[in-house]
Amino acid sequence: MKKALCIILALVMILAFATACNSDNNNTSPSPSTSPSPSDSPSGSAPASGGNDGLPWNPDNIGNHEFIMAHGLPGAGMTGMQYQVFADAVAELSDGKMTVDYRPGGTLITDTQTLDSVMAGTVDFVHIKGSFIANVVTDLSPITIAGYYGGDDWLGFVGDIRPILQDIFADYGINMLGSLYEGSSVIACTTKNITSPSDVQGLTFRASGTWLSRTIGVWGGAATVISLADLADTFNRRAVDGVMTGWNIIVPFSIYEVTPYLTNTTMAEGWAGLLMNMDTFNSLNADEQALIVAAGLYFEEQSFILGNQFIAEYIETSENSGFNTVVQLTPAQEQEFINLAYSLFPMIEAEEELTSKGLEFIRILKEINGIS
Repeated sequence: MKKALCIILALVMILAFATACNSDNNNTSPSPSTSPSPSDSPSGSAPASGGNDGLPWNPDNIGNHEFIMAHGLPGAGMTGMQYQVFADAVAELSDGKMTVDYRPGGTLITDTQTLDSVMAGTVDFVHIKGSFIANVVTDLSPITIAGYYGGDDWLGFVGDIRPILQDIFADYGINMLGSLYEGSSVIACTTKNITSPSDVQGLTFRASGTWLSRTIGVWGGAATVISLADLADTFNRRAVDGVMTGWNIIVPFSIYEVTPYLTNTTMAEGWAGLLMNMDTFNSLNADEQALIVAAGLYFEEQSFILGNQFIAEYIETSENSGFNTVVQLTPAQEQEFINLAYSLFPMIEAEEELTSKGLEFIRILKEINGIS
């Protein structure tokens, strides 16, 4: 209970200022150099009317509910543990009245079934990777390029894009509760450190999804599809030259052991998030909804903290392995990659038949990254 009270007190500040923050949409959050707490980033969602002890919801109005959350990734890994934070927060904030039956590891659904499952209400909460569902939710296409984000303010960035993501998912009967922090991307290569798009010229890179593959193309490389389970062996056989992916793939899948050259970046090459069936959300009263929203925001920020802890360990593993030369891209070098990636937006607009929300999403991404 002590932990729950600490969470509640921290979240009071989040929800108390929610309405004002939603009107100006100028949220800012600490950079990775500081350790955020749930009180550091205001919410973009309206609170309940409030209740006992000054809480943003009335505990007396919280009923008994059991939800199901599922995805295909291992529960013991970085992503599995990040989602466990959300399940724990729901239980603690509700004093055990609201619980989440957490089914990771494909024990209930696979990652290819998550969108259909949450839309149908087969499960209440899911983890979803944007590139896996952009063929259906086409307005997500702008965020499936490599380098859609680069910088040192991830929490501020996801705060800025939260309203448009929620608008996009609402059309599919889904409430987007929070973005998952998967860490910045690494460019792994068998032949050299990649520090400019010209270094990619003529190389074969593993990629997944239409627009991540197209990003490799505008950088000068050729994209190929390889399962993560087979990727290390493919590198070992020199059948592929490189990949851009997260540290949470580079180390756990032993990619660092077969790619001597690693280039660290602050860029993101994929978006993922916590989604909830909208009918389930709407079936809750205002106080219960406020609690779920608060737990989603807490998940978002704690996934950032937990993710950085994992990534620091992954980087240390790589640096101590003796296998790798690791370099860090400068902001100017990253901008070269980002500018070329953003040159795909007119093609995305033409081929994906984006709605006004998708076009607005592109405008927001350009504005954040200072691209006209």
